Amino acid sequence: MKLTPKTKLNLTITFVTLYMFAAFFWWTYSLVKYGNQEKAMQMEILSTDSIHAAGETSHNMIHGRFASEAGMQSKYQGKILFTDTFALREYVLGKFPNYDIRFFPNTELNKSFKVFIKPEVIKREEEKTNRRKAGWIGEGATMGAIMLFISIAMFLFLNRILDVNQQQNNFLLAVTHELKTPVASAKLAIQTAEKELKDSDTKLKKLLQMADKNLARLGKMMDHVLMLTRLESLTRYHVEQVLVLQELVEETVYELKNSFPESISINLHFEPDLAITGDRDQLGMALSNLITNAIKYSTPGMERIFIFTYVDRGRVALKVIDEGIGIPNTEKRKIFRKFYRIGDENTRSSAGSGLGLYLVSKILRQHKAIISIEDNIPRGTVFKIVFRNKV
Repeated sequence: MKLTPKTKLNLTITFVTLYMFAAFFWWTYSLVKYGNQEKAMQMEILSTDSIHAAGETSHNMIHGRFASEAGMQSKYQGKILFTDTFALREYVLGKFPNYDIRFFPNTELNKSFKVFIKPEVIKREEEKTNRRKAGWIGEGATMGAIMLFISIAMFLFLNRILDVNQQQNNFLLAVTHELKTPVASAKLAIQTAEKELKDSDTKLKKLLQMADKNLARLGKMMDHVLMLTRLESLTRYHVEQVLVLQELVEETVYELKNSFPESISINLHFEPDLAITGDRDQLGMALSNLITNAIKYSTPGMERIFIFTYVDRGRVALKVIDEGIGIPNTEKRKIFRKFYRIGDENTRSSAGSGLGLYLVSKILRQHKAIISIEDNIPRGTVFKIVFRNKV
């Protein structure tokens, strides 16, 4: 089942939202668990300290530090000990403020008193832990609510963008298709009229040829816009098929021949049986744009183009070589940008929309092919394409 771009986007946002909610829940749960562990550890420390306080109290009682004849009696190794419980209590409370002491007279020393944690200390620790847990839960809930708000806003915003993008693509596709029909009809009418003209009507014939040439140029521009709209659409437009590279090049050159000046020479050199996988229309347009670009920037009357197919490190490769004006190093990375053209629009002599090489890079990137630019020695440019297909 093929998912639409909108469905993929919605599933992605849902997954990310659920993942973030799970992360916030786990983070909050971990903090609460840590708070409980910290409270248990603190109570363990207090219990351990109470043993220390009890030991010190026993030591002081044995050595008669708080002895008093009128004090509490307790037994230790058969002897009677007298202890001033008031003084001892003051001592314990002063040195160990978290504890209290309870006395049991006339018993063995180890049973005559008990050091215990004050109830208010236990309550204070519980309240401290509860406050921290409440703060963590509140933070988790707040972050979850913020995340939910952001997810909903992102969902609405991106869906709106998708809708607008689809509407724009549909509009461009519709307009381009609608324009192609009258252009094709006008071109056919001009070619028919040109055939019907007598040889004496040279001037009118030239005008018709000029009109035919401009219509062909307009048709090519519409093809570029149509292909660009499809390539930039979120809906994948790509037909995979096995293509013999030699046949693809020869077909492309044959289709372009009518628009070439007679002075143009295209030399083809093929390594036989090289095949690639991809979309014939898209790769044909990419190759056509490279050849047209090479011709456009060649010296008039000296247009020589060389096309090679060969094997480069085990992969199928192709080169388009011209002997034109070349491309400065500073421009080589820029020429594949959309609408970018070398030079100044006010002084540029060659016509174009700046979409040709952008389409080339877009198509090749979709086919996972790599294009690079080299200088042709002594002059000109080499466009090198390495396809993903292995020999």
